[in-house]
Amino acid sequence: MNIREKGEEIFSWGASQRTDDAVSAWKNHSLGAARVAEAIAEKCGMDKDRAYVSGLLHDIGRYKGPHTGMEHTVDGYNLLMEKGMPEIARICLTHSFNPREKVHEITLDNPEQDKFLKDYMLKVEFDDYDLLAQLADFMSGAHGVTTIERRFCSVLWRHGLKEPREDLLKLYELKEYFSNKIGMDVYLLFIDELKASILNGIPGKYNNKQSEEEDA
Repeated sequence: MNIREKGEEIFSWGASQRTDDAVSAWKNHSLGAARVAEAIAEKCGMDKDRAYVSGLLHDIGRYKGPHTGMEHTVDGYNLLMEKGMPEIARICLTHSFNPREKVHEITLDNPEQDKFLKDYMLKVEFDDYDLLAQLADFMSGAHGVTTIERRFCSVLWRHGLKEPREDLLKLYELKEYFSNKIGMDVYLLFIDELKASILNGIPGKYNNKQSEEEDA
């Protein structure tokens, strides 16, 4: 079984564990992130299958449900380490923290998990797969591929952000980094989907879709 087949098998298993209303948002978000990561990776000479699975499984820790919060990062890491996928397991942790020092803005309920996450993030060095997963995460919402601006508004509206200006600048830096690598604006790879996404408004405020966004 190759990495893509194994990743899709784990994703299908994760979806089978969910019975809540937010499962469709989680699935759409994960599939959208996978498409973004794969398309960009193919354009810049990265392993497109590894990138695809990184996007697909970055939130696999949410197989336990939307209530998991940031614990989903460690839950996903532990699951994929058990499955023998260390390169993808790290994405479960690194996709949520750019810069990595942002890990100090959260505290997990489990002290052992909290210490592990902080120790890991302070030692890890991001590679292009980590960075691509971070971008792909913010280019996919509850309905699939979207702009980082729309996704950012959704996160800001639902959760609030400590330093929104700095967070948005970091996302623009990621977008510029990969746009430079592929020689074109990354948005042009998904222009039809992005046009449709822009018409959907800001989830949770203008179209009463907040419940569908809770897991994305």
